[in-house]
Amino acid sequence: MVAQTEQMLVEAWEKFCDYYDTKAPKYRRNWRPELNEKQAKESHWICWNEYDLTFHIGRFLYDILSKKKEEEFLNIEVHLEKNVNYTNFNGYEFNGELEGFINRLKQKGVIKKRGPKIDMIVACEDSNASFLLCAEVKYFHYASKRYNKTPIQKINADIEKLKAIRDYKIAKRVVFMLFDDYYWYTDEKAANAIQERLDEIRHEDGITVLFHTSEAKMCGFRPDC
Repeated sequence: MVAQTEQMLVEAWEKFCDYYDTKAPKYRRNWRPELNEKQAKESHWICWNEYDLTFHIGRFLYDILSKKKEEEFLNIEVHLEKNVNYTNFNGYEFNGELEGFINRLKQKGVIKKRGPKIDMIVACEDSNASFLLCAEVKYFHYASKRYNKTPIQKINADIEKLKAIRDYKIAKRVVFMLFDDYYWYTDEKAANAIQERLDEIRHEDGITVLFHTSEAKMCGFRPDC
């Protein structure tokens, strides 16, 4: 069941990517056909912020779940942006691990005071067991240096959170999802660094990584599209 849940999330991600690649070029052509290439690159369609991206993935995941007939999948729910702390999850089987979990993330500089906010939790609603899966969702749609953080620093913070979730058995599986609507075309050096870091996460940390770019919205500016 756990492996199937992760595969369903992968499928939901792929469905979203197909949705984006189909819709975004049409929105750009229909609404702002006068944009030049630079302006189009800096514009955003479908996902205006990170929550939009998380929501879309969640809706595709629910659609996949709705087609499952097996009883074990009938009680699965998807929750977005929930703080994992003593108040919210008192009585769960991982309750005794929360102190170590939260302290580790404080020491790593990922959080300051309260329990960390997890972007997506997939859980059996009729069980107090560890979550089936936790996912962090990252959406690059502006220059993160405006907040004095590089894209690698932002990725690393999410990965530290996911590793702690896994190590303290908050969830049985963890997944990192990155949609790049900024760096892939504006900064080759940053784009290469991102790809190298994602490869390290897959191979060294053993975390499932899902990655896509907004290249489809540029259809019309390239001779092959």
